[in-house]
Amino acid sequence: MRPSIPLLTSLFSAVILAEDAVHKTKVVILGAGLTGVTAAKALALERNIADFIIVEALPEVGGRLKPTSIGGYPIEIGANWVQGLGTNPIWALAQKYNVTNAFSDWENIDYFDGGGYDFDGKLGEAFDRYEEQAIVNATKISDLRQERGQVDLNFRAGLNLAGWVAKTPYEKTAEYFEFDWEYAEPPVQSSFIQNINSFIYNFDGFGNSSNNFVFDKRGFRMIAQGQADEIPNLAEKILYNETVTTIAYSKDGVIVTTADNTTIEADFALCTFSIGVLQNTDVTFEPGLPDWKKDAIANFHMATYMKIFVQFPSKFWNDTEFSVYADPDERGYYAVWQSFDVEKFYPGSNLLMVTLTSEQAYQAELQTEQEVIDACMAVLRTMYGAGIPSPIEIVIPRWTLDPLFRGTFTNWGAGATVEQQNAIRAPLPDPDMPNPQSQRLFFAGEGTSRKYFGYLQGAYYEGRLASAVIADCAENECLTSEKTAYSKREILGEKEGLEKRAYVGGGLRSRHFA
Repeated sequence: MRPSIPLLTSLFSAVILAEDAVHKTKVVILGAGLTGVTAAKALALERNIADFIIVEALPEVGGRLKPTSIGGYPIEIGANWVQGLGTNPIWALAQKYNVTNAFSDWENIDYFDGGGYDFDGKLGEAFDRYEEQAIVNATKISDLRQERGQVDLNFRAGLNLAGWVAKTPYEKTAEYFEFDWEYAEPPVQSSFIQNINSFIYNFDGFGNSSNNFVFDKRGFRMIAQGQADEIPNLAEKILYNETVTTIAYSKDGVIVTTADNTTIEADFALCTFSIGVLQNTDVTFEPGLPDWKKDAIANFHMATYMKIFVQFPSKFWNDTEFSVYADPDERGYYAVWQSFDVEKFYPGSNLLMVTLTSEQAYQAELQTEQEVIDACMAVLRTMYGAGIPSPIEIVIPRWTLDPLFRGTFTNWGAGATVEQQNAIRAPLPDPDMPNPQSQRLFFAGEGTSRKYFGYLQGAYYEGRLASAVIADCAENECLTSEKTAYSKREILGEKEGLEKRAYVGGGLRSRHFA
């Protein structure tokens, strides 16, 4: 039998009184990533709610916006692109805080296969067929299935219906570049309808489908830090280096305990932890999450997008921005390389980045640094010849193994439903209680965004939505229906519903995460 909330309160209070580490507040925000910071700023500046505390496990804000450096050059092991410009709020934040970025030129690309440079143009031809035929046809099929109310498929099935069956290494690599490099999982594991919709919303919905690559010496995290700096008395409202271990909730409030026995007692809590963290046992909920929420969390995917940075003593590649390699045996094996040693980024840096996803990323995370270097060099020597130099430095992030993240961003998996995503977002103890004022524990993040899951704009919009809902509850006006929640979304900029639209082909892209 689990202890009751009153008993938990007494036990926690006894510990806290002994260590003088108790905090009481109206709202506690768990996590200072983009969702948490955006929610906090909205509470403070738009709803005039100053009584809140942010709890963050790291010594700084940003979450999966994680800058580091290699050879003195700033790099981002987390989110790296503003994806979709125009009216995208992330683009507005990047401009507001003067975040250094440059256009990613998907046309500036070299193609390679098992014999070196692809002089026959087979890989480029496969790219063209995927973009100009397969994905255009797939989008039409997805729209038609939605109009008819037909069930979703996995993306592999959708591509097959569109006439695309990847058989050759060139076709498999083109598909990997266009799909896996975007969603970090293969088509067979991914929703057909939801990922088609996601692409349209993120790359066409803001009026400008361009992608800009961030390389700011302060880090992409400035879009979170800049907002945080606008919150009055932030230093008094944020607890750094505090890892949440327990979240106890009831109809009367929420009690949060951290690894060093700090306790925060709040009327309301916003949990911004990733889907990956919620899928693990790193945080204990008391009482345990209800089955309907656990089922929903389990059915969504926490993907891993692993960017490996390698610096060399000299440059041996061309002045192109991208190089794509079609391995003859393994689909997507060390396939996508990006050069920082171009005029608009870091000329003279001798720096490359290669991206791994899904199973290849999981395998590399478990390898030693030397094993990863050996794998990189084997591919690069196939591409450029045996005489190239060995690297002088490498950075290998291991997102899946990090208990604070457990991956990089959410992918809408095959078989996951809209109702399940609603269940992930739904507040506790019970979203359907006759008295909506009993809603105390709320959930938000890129993974709860219908249109922008996996993207920074999803994290931003969900932070704003959550702050509005919690503020309403604090003012005794809790939302009582899904329809009302959707109306709130429209006000906050993330309008629900599907519009008739046409796929704009020919725009290669790259990946996000929040």
